[in-house]
Amino acid sequence: MKLKFLFTLFIVFSISTFAQQPEKITFKNTPNFYYKILPEGKPEGMIIILPGSGESPERVMNQIYLDELAVEKKLIVVFPSFDDGDFKMNIEQKFLDRIAKDIVEKYKISKDKIAIGGLSYGGMLAVKYAEMAVRDKNTYFTPNSIFALDPPLDYEKIYYQLHRDIERNFSEAAVNEAKSFSKEMIEALGYPDKNKENYIKESMFLYTEKDGGNAKYLMNIPVLIYTEPAIMWQMNNRGRDLYDTNCISITAMMNLLKLKGHKNADLIIVNDRGVRPEGFRHPHSWSIMDPEECLNWILKHLNQ
Repeated sequence: MKLKFLFTLFIVFSISTFAQQPEKITFKNTPNFYYKILPEGKPEGMIIILPGSGESPERVMNQIYLDELAVEKKLIVVFPSFDDGDFKMNIEQKFLDRIAKDIVEKYKISKDKIAIGGLSYGGMLAVKYAEMAVRDKNTYFTPNSIFALDPPLDYEKIYYQLHRDIERNFSEAAVNEAKSFSKEMIEALGYPDKNKENYIKESMFLYTEKDGGNAKYLMNIPVLIYTEPAIMWQMNNRGRDLYDTNCISITAMMNLLKLKGHKNADLIIVNDRGVRPEGFRHPHSWSIMDPEECLNWILKHLNQ
């Protein structure tokens, strides 16, 4: 526990001491904002790092050092904050467009040199943005690559998982999250047995669709996903089994992409990495990512 605490302090110290200081960019017409960190000299690309649901950019910056490594490689790093958003992520998409346009025009980087990724909801948004870029052709940029940490992907599967959490009533945290998210989902999409078309349109991936639903639009975009199944942790702390984990949909989607010939769909399954900044065990955490490994993967595709 003490070592984990010291490691967290080291990360915080490193961010405040060695990195270029983050600059906060705000707007008059939205509560959304972002931080940007600039490298020395001319930037060669950009990474957008998306927080999980309810997570602030500051908290993310105090947990990872991917941004430190990226700045050293001449990349601009951006941490958005979405105080305003919607279930279908249309507001978030427009804000990402706005950020990217500002950065591209000001620093003269190529729209083809933007990677995007995040944890949980942030990972969902990265995948969704890439799919909308290809399917709808209405985004400012098409991501060069996307990375995601344990993202929920299949709304149909999630709907039934949330109801299992409520029925089991094993974990207060799981039940409260299930009630809140289920309410949002039903209001936005309806029920999956009666409104299947909504789930096909909005879900990042659908196991019940032979082509994976929107996942088919990822075929030409490199995808890296980290996940930690942590089955015993899920059983002991949430009363869940393997069917209730994000790992199920993640592996299904990545397998489908590979079967269809995707050459850059990379899945990394880890064990016993997930730890929150406070020091307690949790597989749904930024710590499941290896920052050096992730950055090298991003650079490989940015430099192609």
